[in-house]
Amino acid sequence: MKKSAQVTLTVLAAVGAARAQQAPNPCGPNSFNPAACQAAVKLHGYCDGATWVPQQFQKYPYYAGLNQAYTAAGGVVTAAPALTCRVPRRGGFGAIGAAIHRHAGS
Repeated sequence: MKKSAQVTLTVLAAVGAARAQQAPNPCGPNSFNPAACQAAVKLHGYCDGATWVPQQFQKYPYYAGLNQAYTAAGGVVTAAPALTCRVPRRGGFGAIGAAIHRHAGS
């Protein structure tokens, strides 16, 4: 096998392993966690280990209903863990945008 092919396969294996270790969506029917899902809906995303995953969600009752239908049909739920990480601020351009916004509001 050529060296470039070995490197490519190694990188693909590493990416696959990293994806396999990602925390599941707390609002997914097979990984539903009521408290974590409510937080994800409110914060427009959820933590995946130490990484923030931005996502737009429907209102919470939608996911509770999906979970109820899933379990009624015999689906098994493995609840997503409630993980914490730093949630990025919304609606600015980092520290500079925040400073300008604060100054403009004075």
